[in-house]
Amino acid sequence: MKVYKVKVNGKVYEVELEAVDEVDSSIETVKTEVKKETKKEEVSEGSNQILAPIAGKILEIKVKVGDSVKKGETVAVIEAMKLENEIQSAFSGKVKQIVVSKGDDVRNKDVLIVLE
Repeated sequence: MKVYKVKVNGKVYEVELEAVDEVDSSIETVKTEVKKETKKEEVSEGSNQILAPIAGKILEIKVKVGDSVKKGETVAVIEAMKLENEIQSAFSGKVKQIVVSKGDDVRNKDVLIVLE
């Protein structure tokens, strides 16, 4: 299965396509293994995670590991569709791990920062 991005009337859709072969008037699917790259580190369960609310590029990370963060405080800035979006923490806590770096492309719901 391959993943493609298709733009229709200015809107981008992500589609998965599977290769098929026709044999004796019937269609057989060709099974292929797709390995997805996992650039991000694994995050421990039970942690408060700050997730990307939108796909885009990380412009700035405003906290460091060990910093104390209050609920509602801006922790990162993501550029999406030529707009800068400030990402606020939904939790109060101490920064345990920063999963992304400046310049990284992120998808919606990717883990950005882990608080303890």
